[in-house]
This record gives sequence, structure tokens and C-alpha cells, in this order.
Amino acid sequence: MTEERNIQHVPKQVKTVMVGDEALPTHYINSVNIRSGLEEFFLTFGTALPLEIIDIKDLEGINSVKAQAVFRCAVSRSMMKQLIELMTNLYQNQLEQVE
Repeated sequence: MTEERNIQHVPKQVKTVMVGDEALPTHYINSVNIRSGLEEFFLTFGTALPLEIIDIKDLEGINSVKAQAVFRCAVSRSMMKQLIELMTNLYQNQLEQVE
């Protein structure tokens, strides 16, 4: 006779631990573009160099600044939700420390 097992499905969250990131280059990012698809977000990070402005009149003809794209990634909706929550908490903690 086959023994029936009563298996309860309990959700378990497995923590991801980053490894090997010490060899990654670090880029200063001051420009971000975000586009969304149906199930993901596309984030493009870039660096814009500051413009040389001598006189306030120099700003009149400037409508945009070019940024060199450095990295693009696609993020799922569920990961984006987690990212927003994490960044909000980190930002609040940082703000409290600065004040």
C-alpha cells in the first residue's frame, strides 16, 4: 500500500547574497532613464558631464544635456516593488542620520 504524505506548502523566502562584487567597477551616475513594459522596467544609468556656463545668458539656448549611457538592466515588477521599498527605507535612514 502506498503511504500518502500530507505535505503542507509553507512559503519560504530564500535570501540572495551577492558574491564577487568586489571586482565590479563603480561608476558615478547622475542620470537615469526608466521605461516600463508590461511585466518589467528598463533602467538605463548614465553620466552627464557638467556644462561650462560663464554667463546666465548661456542657459537660454540649452534645452538638454547629453549623458553617456553606462549600464542598462531589466527589472521585473516584483523586484521593482522590493527595490522601491528598500530604497525608501534606506533613504529615510540616511536622511535621519544627516539631520
